[in-house]
Amino acid sequence: MPRKGGGGQTPPEEADEESVWTNPEQDRATPGGIDRAVYDEEDDFMYGDIVYDEVPADPEDRVVVNLPQKVANQWEVNGGTLADQNPACPPEDDVVIVVLLEEFDEYMPNWDQREEEIPLEQLEKDNVPYRPYPSMRLDRVADSHLR
Repeated sequence: MPRKGGGGQTPPEEADEESVWTNPEQDRATPGGIDRAVYDEEDDFMYGDIVYDEVPADPEDRVVVNLPQKVANQWEVNGGTLADQNPACPPEDDVVIVVLLEEFDEYMPNWDQREEEIPLEQLEKDNVPYRPYPSMRLDRVADSHLR
């Protein structure tokens, strides 16, 4: 699947599933503030799309921040791959990097005026918790300001 933008970086081995969103300095929950009507379009994700993970019963709003041009079976995490952790998704599914909306609003209040993805190195340097997902596990609930 073709991707738009991205840096192609693979982050260092990540923490376990429960602690991926943990920020040692702050631990905040995100209230659901976005209309959760899911779009039917099959378009690729892009920076600024608001998405949620389709697995939890009460998903939290997330912002697409990076599209690394990698597929799930190329993305190393926890001694395996993202494909290993998501067997319901195809191994060649695109990787999408997201940040919880509330966290991203605090980190970069004017993120919706930015036109470029956030490099993973910058998120790591600034201690912003992010998470990789296979694209098929995400549902877009609001379009990016760039669409």
